[in-house]
Amino acid sequence: MKKVFLPFLITCLIFSSVIAQNRMRMGKDSKPLQRIEQWEKIKLIEVLGLNEDTAVRFFARRNENQKKMKDILDQRDGMIQNLEDGIRGSSQISEAAYKEQVNNFLFIESNILKERENFLRSLSDLLTPKQIAILIVFESRFRKEVRETLMNRFKPQDRD
Repeated sequence: MKKVFLPFLITCLIFSSVIAQNRMRMGKDSKPLQRIEQWEKIKLIEVLGLNEDTAVRFFARRNENQKKMKDILDQRDGMIQNLEDGIRGSSQISEAAYKEQVNNFLFIESNILKERENFLRSLSDLLTPKQIAILIVFESRFRKEVRETLMNRFKPQDRD
């Protein structure tokens, strides 16, 4: 029964995540991103050794955290756009206004770190300290590998 239920559960998790993320992201480039996210989830279940119940609870919490992080990052992107517009614009912005914008930016950056910390601390009832450490290492390596793969993919090929 477990052999049938676990793949079914994983498929349901992936499917529900894809649907939720489709609502959040619109655009033609979302399919490759979805495949990467699906692969990441499968690998996370594997490397963390999650059972069905823990996997459901972990991904629910992780999805909630990702929504919060998206909101904060969108806020930060808007602030960067405002800074860029001010720098490029012909209007004179006072040094005090720049100082205030930089302080607001630093506040948002600290919120990003606080949210990450809150998420990791919230996992203590689901994961062991070792599993949390594995998660931290996995996410760091996964992002690095994706970034390197994308950079190599779009790097001009040497032609002899």
